[in-house]
Amino acid sequence: MRIGVYGAGQMGAAHVRHFSAVPGTTVVGVADADEQRARSAAAAIGATPCPDLDTLLELRPDAVVIVVPNIHHAAASIAALERGVDVFCEKPMATTVEDARRVLRTVERTGCLYQLGFNRRFAPVYIGVRELLTGGVGVFSGTMKMNDGDMRTPAWFSDPKISGGFMYDTAIHLLDLGRWLLGPVQEVRCLARSSCYPDQDDAVMLLRFTSGALVAFSTCGHATWTAPLERVEFFGDHAAIVTEGFERLTYTPARDQPAVTRDFSAFPVPERLGYAQEVRVFIEAMGRGQAGGPTAEDALRAVEFVAACYRSAATDGAPVRLVPYQLDR
Repeated sequence: MRIGVYGAGQMGAAHVRHFSAVPGTTVVGVADADEQRARSAAAAIGATPCPDLDTLLELRPDAVVIVVPNIHHAAASIAALERGVDVFCEKPMATTVEDARRVLRTVERTGCLYQLGFNRRFAPVYIGVRELLTGGVGVFSGTMKMNDGDMRTPAWFSDPKISGGFMYDTAIHLLDLGRWLLGPVQEVRCLARSSCYPDQDDAVMLLRFTSGALVAFSTCGHATWTAPLERVEFFGDHAAIVTEGFERLTYTPARDQPAVTRDFSAFPVPERLGYAQEVRVFIEAMGRGQAGGPTAEDALRAVEFVAACYRSAATDGAPVRLVPYQLDR
């Protein structure tokens, strides 16, 4: 498979490594408006540096990996899809619901593959949680938290005109994870504030799932880098599931039974964080011509979820019911 990478920042350079490591896959070009960054990332694997997406697409890749600032994700995805090129896009799909719907409609019209970079779905710690839940462990309530230590790197991170807002860039990961683990969300209540940055860098949400589960979720953009940066706690009938970052999963099955802990800290980082697995799933999906990872519909639902959080925050925490966009099927 011939892969083009659009964006050569920290995550773009990482994806150059991730995709070039897959047998039978070649990164043919790396594009970035910063010529030096494009050259540096391309030189590492012998690819062609490109100044923009159009030049990258002229190399005729089978798929393009989109890793540019969030505000450009939708337009870049549509441009590639319209040329018949499959798309792997870092989150978010778009920074508005309207643009996300445009991407979804383009995916459906062109028949191209689209996968979003929700790496948590592939991380062993969260796969372990999902296995427990699908194995019959019920969840009545829980808490989730996800923190970031510095909203200045990259420089556009704290500018909502580019990022879409802090929740589009960071919280969207665990919002999607909650849906993946517990099912559809019925209602959200959100309070948010600007604490250390111009953007709203603190948010606290109460999520009601259609299953009846209640989950409190907090996210912060100024928490330093004290581990664990993310944590999930789910509570059932005298049972608990607790994660500590990507490193540990602890399951306590009952009051009179000991807790069991699985430790993933020795896994190589690309595997522990799910990056290597999501890339392999995308390449395999291209070979089959059938989606295998988080789809365009999953991506749209995540954008709808974040938009609902912002609508609630704008009304001082008033409840917002999620009414998913009806797909034409």
